Amino acid sequence: MAKNKYIFDPESLTYIAVDVSLKARAKKFLPYVLAGGFVGIVAYLVMALGGYSTPKEKLQAQQIKSMKSKYELLYNRMDEVNATLEHLAAMDDSLYRTMLGENALNKEVRQAGVGGTDKYKDMEHVGTPEEVITSFKQLDALVAKMNVQEGSYRELFKKSLVNKDRLQHLPAIIPVANWDLKRIGSGFSPRRYHPILKRWRAHEGVDFVANTGTDIYASADGKVITVRFSNSFGRMVEIDHGYGILTLYAHMSQQLVKKGQLVKRGEVIGKVGSTGLSGGAHLHYEVHVNGKEVDPVKYFFSDLTPDEYKAVVAQAQSVVNTME
Repeated sequence: MAKNKYIFDPESLTYIAVDVSLKARAKKFLPYVLAGGFVGIVAYLVMALGGYSTPKEKLQAQQIKSMKSKYELLYNRMDEVNATLEHLAAMDDSLYRTMLGENALNKEVRQAGVGGTDKYKDMEHVGTPEEVITSFKQLDALVAKMNVQEGSYRELFKKSLVNKDRLQHLPAIIPVANWDLKRIGSGFSPRRYHPILKRWRAHEGVDFVANTGTDIYASADGKVITVRFSNSFGRMVEIDHGYGILTLYAHMSQQLVKKGQLVKRGEVIGKVGSTGLSGGAHLHYEVHVNGKEVDPVKYFFSDLTPDEYKAVVAQAQSVVNTME
């Protein structure tokens, strides 16, 4: 449907009506419609995708990103500290307290001061970010663990001062010198494969593989109570260290001590061999506490660094077959 449009005629000095079709009018306004639509679509996409922000908003976004990165680093660091504390607690219970004849701390004691009433309500009420509250909680837990561990070490230190004799009688060194040792064989385990008997059975000590004739050392002060030959252990020696502790040395090629002899830690008591039921030259070494076999590796603290101690434990646990 056409619509009249008036234009001024300078000759007649009058307005003259001109017909304008709907198609012509639409064609004229189409560029404006397309341009407006394009601008609208772009604006929608920018707002929907967050592609537009003020300088202040950009700065805040950068600050938030930086804070999140720092919180992640902080959490990772706190995880490392917690792992170290867990390792110290394990060493405290399995080694240091064993040395002094003390029981391991029970779980309730180690958890003292961790948790309890919610101390963070005020922080939540004032709108403190969750990351900050979580950090405070983790730090409080770490401090509580450190306080418990510090108290344990203080207690053990005091007891060690009055138990020097007991410490001297603990089997605290490896009975074969590190420079003579080829490798650690099978470790303490309720199930190892015997190469001669061809069956699985408990292995109640640690095997130290070394050349025949290598020196064997007493691991602590004590009194020799057994010097004999056993069908299974071959030439063997047992030493009573007092305090309910006894060590056994087996498969020797030579025994260099006599029954009733007093020995000191580090004194040579025999030579490595392969006597008895043995699959090769090595020393089979056991530690008994109050008549029960225990893992000797737990006592090797005197001449091993922490890393060497971990390596010995890992190697002893990884071997499947015993040497005897």
